[in-house]
Amino acid sequence: MIQMAPRERWLNCMRGEPVDRVPLHLEGFHVESRQNLEDWADLRKRELAERLFDEIHFWFHVPSHVNRYLVTAPQRVRATKKDQTTEGVVTTGEIDTPKGNLTFCTGRNPESNTTWTIKYPVESLDDIEKIRSVPSELPEHLAPPDMDNLPCDFDRRGIIRLGVSSPFVCVAGMMPYDYFLELCALELELIRELTTICRDRILSILEVVLADKTVEYVWMGGCEWVTPPMGSPELYDELVNKFEEPIIRRIHEAGAVSHVHCHGNVRTTLQSVIERGGDYFEPVEPPPDGDITFTEAKATAAGLMTLGGNIEARVLENAGEEEFEHAARAPFEGTKERMVYHNTAGPISTLTDTSYRNYSRLIDIWEELSTV
Repeated sequence: MIQMAPRERWLNCMRGEPVDRVPLHLEGFHVESRQNLEDWADLRKRELAERLFDEIHFWFHVPSHVNRYLVTAPQRVRATKKDQTTEGVVTTGEIDTPKGNLTFCTGRNPESNTTWTIKYPVESLDDIEKIRSVPSELPEHLAPPDMDNLPCDFDRRGIIRLGVSSPFVCVAGMMPYDYFLELCALELELIRELTTICRDRILSILEVVLADKTVEYVWMGGCEWVTPPMGSPELYDELVNKFEEPIIRRIHEAGAVSHVHCHGNVRTTLQSVIERGGDYFEPVEPPPDGDITFTEAKATAAGLMTLGGNIEARVLENAGEEEFEHAARAPFEGTKERMVYHNTAGPISTLTDTSYRNYSRLIDIWEELSTV
């Protein structure tokens, strides 16, 4: 087979079409141009990205403005204060509602690309009534991709990507997680109602952004929040399967690929992802981090869905040579059909001697074993 460009290789693999080799996806290494690499302080990471540049795609991101505050339109959410701390930037903000403002506080470390919540906007049933009183409205400036301003080298390496959350996560994300689980036990009908609001708001956003069928790829994350044992199988069915299926159907109507992102124990849920229409699922984390090997997962998927996320970030950061060699070769056992060689997370700090060695070896093994 003639060598494929990274763009064609990636999209073909997502759709179950022939590829020349297993695609490689390394979180933290995909860049639009070599000029982007000039600002990287980590010279080892820059070296690896240079080595990979011609073989991996980059994302052309299209904003969806979907947030985890009940998909409240962003024009209703505003930052009121930003403080620089030793850990990063702390942002305090407000959500305007007809029944009174709600406050939130988040932190962000730009070096590790990590964001966390310090104070949630919703902490009571009264707060829920406030945020659900905000009328549904589309985000300002929402639009399909600007096809007149695509980056250089897009035809060979670029993919137009949109990101959304699983609808229930836009409910769970606005409150402390233990409070969300409490409401699932005591007020499940309320959680269903709120998830319905989020699903409908996401679908309204997709109607605009997918209207001209130029978005090629839609990432949807969050279902690990109730993947057993985080939630019961019944709760997973209620809040994930029933609400993600119409979103995936709308994605497919626009001719785009549906990517379902879900960490954790997925042995009991892989089949349901296939049934609700997922084209690509990751990460598949082997024991002890997850509960299924990549070989077992490929057998379960049986060519009906592409799988990735098979090299743990923990292993890349810490494993010795023998342990890493085994972990890095294991994903290639069995079929190479509809698989992506994919780390579960990218580096969140400067590469150490160990992580640099392991990332270098990962690329060696991909070059050795990925040809189909």
